[in-house]
Parts: sequence; structure tokens; C-alpha cells
Amino acid sequence: MVHYIEFLGMPPYTYYVVYSLAAISAISLLYFTHRLTREIGGLPYLIRSIFTKRAWRFLREFLSHYKFFLEETLGGVVHLLLIFGLGISFIATLIVAVFTYSRIEYDGLLFLVFRFLLDIAAISIIISTLLGIYRISINKYRYNKLYSQYILILLGFFAIAVTGIVLQRYRIQYYFGGPTPWSPLSYIVPFPSHEIYFVSYFIHIVVVFLLIAIIPLTILRHMILGYTNYVSVDRPLGELTKPFDLEKIVETGQEVVMGAKSKSALSPLMRIMADACTRCNRCEDVCPATKAGRPLSPRALIAKISEAPSNKDFFEAISEDEVWACTTCGACMYNCPVYIRHVDYVVELRRSLVFESKLDQKKNDLLLSLGQYGNSLMQPNYGRHDWLRDLGVKTAQENPAFEYLLWVGCMGSYDNRARQIIKSFIEVLRSAGLLDKIAVLGDEETCCGDPARRLGEESRYQEIVLNNKQIFEKYNVKKIITICPHGYNTFKNEYPKFGIKLEVYHHSEFLAKLLEEGKIKLAKGNVALTIHDPCYLARHNKVVAPQRIVLRGLGELREPARAGERTFCCGAGGANYWYDVKEERRISHIRLEQLLGTGADTIVTLCPFCNAMLSDAARTKEAKVAIKDLAEIVAENISASAPRNA
Repeated sequence: MVHYIEFLGMPPYTYYVVYSLAAISAISLLYFTHRLTREIGGLPYLIRSIFTKRAWRFLREFLSHYKFFLEETLGGVVHLLLIFGLGISFIATLIVAVFTYSRIEYDGLLFLVFRFLLDIAAISIIISTLLGIYRISINKYRYNKLYSQYILILLGFFAIAVTGIVLQRYRIQYYFGGPTPWSPLSYIVPFPSHEIYFVSYFIHIVVVFLLIAIIPLTILRHMILGYTNYVSVDRPLGELTKPFDLEKIVETGQEVVMGAKSKSALSPLMRIMADACTRCNRCEDVCPATKAGRPLSPRALIAKISEAPSNKDFFEAISEDEVWACTTCGACMYNCPVYIRHVDYVVELRRSLVFESKLDQKKNDLLLSLGQYGNSLMQPNYGRHDWLRDLGVKTAQENPAFEYLLWVGCMGSYDNRARQIIKSFIEVLRSAGLLDKIAVLGDEETCCGDPARRLGEESRYQEIVLNNKQIFEKYNVKKIITICPHGYNTFKNEYPKFGIKLEVYHHSEFLAKLLEEGKIKLAKGNVALTIHDPCYLARHNKVVAPQRIVLRGLGELREPARAGERTFCCGAGGANYWYDVKEERRISHIRLEQLLGTGADTIVTLCPFCNAMLSDAARTKEAKVAIKDLAEIVAENISASAPRNA
């Protein structure tokens, strides 16, 4: 029976050469991997991480390969073919090792199947490397110093595949006496001479072990750091880092330096996270700031951070305008196949600018408003919710038995358009007979803190959080409903780090809940609707289904190309609503055009800021389309048979 023969046709010293190279390669890989990750614990940390749930989640996500295909088919195909080919080759090598060291003959169906699979693997690697070289060559500008490195590494993989085919063909001749269906390439590739086989063998093993050895030293390190980034960060996309604890700072009098102006000032993980960047451009492909012609490329920003010397000021290479151009929409992070947290870097840079008071008038006005008035819109907080009394809404003080706190928010409290959204939501609650279970804070409500934190003023943010914590404890608040995805995100993901545990509902979730429980009924409609999913709701918090459940049956739902978690920003996030950024086009105009492209009669929003941005864009472009919040759509279509609380 045909069986595998190790070192077939090779001289006796081959054994020593192969195992010496293997040992050197393994030692190099382990040593330089440890050095690469030593700031976060090195090899011991990586080994421990293998036994965590996040490691298995990473494996599932990697095998699905969905991130590689999100925006670019060619790049996804190249990577998938390369990983498939290398994966089959690796498994085949492991099988040989197991049979060899267990002194069992490697033969039978498994042996034959892997003859076939190794041909497929070689073809996959050849196709992927050639396509990869083409892709890199036509996008040379992205790679700068890494261009030559990429080409050489891909040529290395190409050499492995070609020499592998030569080795396979020589062995097939020995095993089968000629071409066989178990090796389709044996019908195409001529039988090599022993000299060609000999040279190919040593080229093959040298290149294989060389590429393994240099993984931590070259762009191939993304394999290590991509995994490290994933297992080391267990935060939702919408949760920022907590650089210090204000309560402890006040107690100890410890001096705090906010933000980071150099790599040495970053956290250990963030010092190496950016080095995972492969310059694939998937972040830039979806960045609204880039699309609008703002001075920001998330790819270039990460490259500058990665290439910066440890103590060099980032702002020698990065302009302040780049930092302020970001809307923190998270599209870059969502798309990144190596799990870089671009927004974390942006906010760290913003924190350093805030710390040095490098803010223009509008940014200063926002912080002044938060400090002086307790809201982001320069309005007196006194009488903030008086207008809600006419709607039958009581304060927490007047209705101590309330179940849900309605967080009206700054926009909902003061902006006339946003007030209409709140009014519609209250009418729906009235129809569901739930008005007595709702309360507001009245003059005690302030900002949720999101604009301060995204602007980079962490101290002010934590002051707001601690103030809200006292109020929530005072009224025993356990459940919150908000119409604002930014408030929703910070209450749900960031407040728990301050000991505040809340059951948080976005009003779309609550409306879906009422509908599913039969507390409201909606009349059928035939209007054409399209949804603008807010970044902080859909992408940062994966709330996509509720709004679609509510709109089901109200008309024809026409989805834009960018919907759900892959939504496109309105331009207001990251505190951009309060200041101006140089741009060639408005982000809100780009998004409006995308939504108008569906041909829908009505654009359904789920955020007061999105509503404001898109409404302004529609006025400017004289677009004949209705822009309404989900609550308004529901209020308009409440069935007459629905229960009402008079």
C-alpha cells in the first residue's frame, strides 16, 4: 500500500538541517513574539488568553472571515485563499508529524485525500499571492515603507507554493508511478529531475522557516497583534476608556495628566495595538469624515501613531484638525479586521488638547454650557421640563412609585423639533396606559455627559456622571428610557464603570416591547419608508431589529445600502454637533442622498441629532421627503382599538 516517506530522495543530513531550522525558527518566533507583546505580559499572557471565551470567539469570527469581505471583495478573496492554502499545508504538516512520531504508517484514504488537498492549497496560494501583489501595486500609496516588505513576503508565499508543487510531483511519481487523479496537478506539471527536486526542497524549507521566524518582526505581526487586540479589549464599540477615577483623585489629591501626546504616554496595549495595522484601507473606505473631504484618514492616523518614535510628539505628524474631524461613529473599528480601536486614539489625542486648553470658541462654549447650565445648549436649567406638565407627565418627586425614568435629554428638553418627538412618545405611552409608570427629573436632569467625554473633557464627564449617580440613588432609578442613542450608549456601557447599574431602553426598543406585548396596535399603511440607523444605536449597540419590528406593516420598508450595523453617520457624533470642521461636503448631505436613493416617501430617524442634521440637509437641498422620528410614526398610526388611559 502507498504510504508517506519522510525525506524521500534526500541525503541523510537533511534530517539535521530541517530540525535545526525548525528549532531556530520556533525560538525566533517565541522570543520576538514575547518582545512584541512584553508590555502587556508577553508569552505568558498570550498562553493564558487561549483558555478564555474571547479566544474562542476570535476563532469563530476569524473563520467566518466576514470582516474581510465587508467592503472589499478582492481583498477578502486574497486573504481567504491564502489562509485556506496555508491552513491546509499546516494541517498536512501536523498529520505527518503525528504519524511520524507515533511510528504509525501514514497511508490509506487520509493520505490520498491530502495529496488532493495539497494541490488545491498550492493553487490557492499562487492565485492569492498574484492577486495580492496586483492589489498592493495598484494601491501603492497606502503602504509607503511597507510596500517592499509586502511584495517580498507575498513572493515568499509564492515560492512555497511553487516548490511545494515540485515536491508533490516528485513524490507522486514515486508513490504512484505517474500522474494520478489524487493529484490533479500531476497531469500538468512535468516530472522534475532529482536535482530540481533537491534544490526545491531546500528552498521550500528555508523560506517556510524564515517566514515563521520573522512573523513578529514584519507586517505579518498583524496575526499576533490582531488576536491580542481582540482578546485584550472586552468593551462594546461605544465604550471609551476610563483613564482615571475622579473620586479617588479628589480623595488623594493625585495630579492627573489627561490624554497622550506621545506613544510613551499611551497605555501598554495602545502602544502596540496600532502596530497591527496592515494598511488595508477598510477603515478609510467607510469613514464619513474621509468621504466628506475632511482632513482625516483613519488609516493614515493609525500609521502615524504606529510609526512614531516612543517619545516624539504625535502632533508633529498629526494635525489638530485630523483629531477634531472624527465623528466617533465607529465604522472604522467595526470594519477593522485586526480590531484596532481608532476612536480610543482619537479621544486620547483630544484629551491632551483639552488638557492644554487648545480649544476654539465653540468647543469652549460647549464646556462652559455644561459647567454653567448643566446642559449642552446654553439654556437655563430652571423650568427645563415645565412644558411636560401640560402633557400629564410628573416628576420623580411627584410620582415616587414610577417604574421608568424618561430621560428627556438636552435636545428633547430644549430643541423645539426634538420636543415634538418627546410629545409623540408620551402620547404613545398614554395610549398604552403607562403614563403613571413614567417620571422625569425636571430641573434635576442635566446632561448625560456624552458630549464632554467625546470632546475629550474626561473630568467634566465624570463630574456629570457622579452627580447623576446621586440623583439616581435619591429616586431609586432602576430603568431608563431615552430617545437619544448617545445617552443610551453612555448609560448602558459607560455608567456601569462608576457603579451605576441601570436597565436602559432606547425608545425604539420600548415601542417594540409595547407592540409585542399588545399594549399598542398600529393601523396598516402603504407609505414607502426608509430607516436611518444612528451609529450609536445600531453599530455601537447592535440595536437594529426593534425599529424594523415596529415599522413592519406600516408600509414598504426600503433599506439604503448602508443600514443596520453598517449604517452611515449623520455627522453629529463625537460632539461634532457643537463645532465646525473643514470639509468639502457635509456628511449629513451625503447621508441624505443615500436615503433619498431608496425612493422612500419618509425617512425614519431614531435620534434627535440625526433628525436635526438630516432635516437641515433636506432644507438646504430642497428635498421633498418627510423626516420623522419613529415615535412620531407610531403616534400617527396608533389604532383606534388600542387601549387608552384617559
